[in-house]
Amino acid sequence: LSSMLINNIDEPLWLVDNQLNILECNKAFAQWVTHFIGQPLGKGDDVLFEGKNRHYADKFETCYRLALTGYNFRMVEDMQIDGAVHYTSVWFQAVKDADGHITGVCCSARDITEHRRHMKTIEQQNEVLREIAFIASHKIRGPLATIMGLEQLYNHDNPADAENAQL
Repeated sequence: LSSMLINNIDEPLWLVDNQLNILECNKAFAQWVTHFIGQPLGKGDDVLFEGKNRHYADKFETCYRLALTGYNFRMVEDMQIDGAVHYTSVWFQAVKDADGHITGVCCSARDITEHRRHMKTIEQQNEVLREIAFIASHKIRGPLATIMGLEQLYNHDNPADAENAQL
């Protein structure tokens, strides 16, 4: 029943023990990990894929070890998939037994590439808006303030006043 439940979730889910062996994982995890080492992993496998990709193995080992101290956290991992950068939020949470002893790490991953792209678009739009605000407040306001000040000096009662011509 539990495998039916986790295999119906599209996001990678996995559980490792203190020795970093996979206790449970879903199909999405097996597919996701192929991006790191070129092959799927499953129950009983070394979650660090026997060091087949040192870059990812070292990074993830640090995360698992940190979670095994009781520190729960998320990290963002960027990875190349089919020549494009994809961003994944990976969650690590210590698993405790009934006595409160840490027995492993529960993990999940979520593709946040689209979210990241939207955020980048918003940041670019905000930069354009900041530039417009700068122009409006500094490049236009100064001359406009001068014109408004000169308008106060203009003699509306006598438009032919010689000082009006100078203004």
